[in-house]
Amino acid sequence: MRHELTDAALAHIALDPNVRHFPAWLYVQNQGDGHVTFVGSSRVRDGGPHPLRYGSERTHQLIVGELLARPHYALDTNVLRGHGLGGLATQHPDLDRFLEDGEILLNPHSLCPVRSS
Repeated sequence: MRHELTDAALAHIALDPNVRHFPAWLYVQNQGDGHVTFVGSSRVRDGGPHPLRYGSERTHQLIVGELLARPHYALDTNVLRGHGLGGLATQHPDLDRFLEDGEILLNPHSLCPVRSS
């Protein structure tokens, strides 16, 4: 399986009216054998309807498809061991704490608000 976007895939994304671009954060946890579990969150700035709701008034939506991620920065850490996905989902990311036992993996646009030591 290819993990890079082809020109055809980018054209499809650009023309699909259901593609959404939104700010997000995401925790990824290694489960072994090429499998990861992830949990995350997203909030729009103006407090209006979130694009992932697709106009629904119901509380929950199940969306099956593909995830398009464009990281602004990525950190790795061991300080979250033992928290479980529920704990990760309910806490606010503490970037300085993450770097106590971690590092900045990528920061392609110089947007990471903390510096590794």
